[in-house]
Amino acid sequence: MQAMIFWILCLLIVTVSCQYPQRPDPKYGKFPNYRESKIVKHESNIGLPNYNFSYETSDGSQRQEEAEVKKVGNEQESLVVHGSYTYVGTDGVTYKVTYVADENGYRASGEHLPKSN
Repeated sequence: MQAMIFWILCLLIVTVSCQYPQRPDPKYGKFPNYRESKIVKHESNIGLPNYNFSYETSDGSQRQEEAEVKKVGNEQESLVVHGSYTYVGTDGVTYKVTYVADENGYRASGEHLPKSN
């Protein structure tokens, strides 16, 4: 149980730290389509063991995620995460990726992603 709480806290720290704006590093040059964006909508319910959050930025990007702990075996628990994110590519097309992460690994799907057989 302590290990699960540790991993949930690590996941929360990574989630929160990813929300800060990323700026291009001058030593690598400028990104051709870089636009600074601001968070225009944010909702979260960061609780243990379950959580959910969503946000939308001024450049049209969106993300939502929810997680819950489920029993896999007799006494084994697993964190199941469902979510999606949307972004506007350099070609002006809006892309959406939906994902699941559970005891079977991380699985992402989207119209623009290759399909697995």
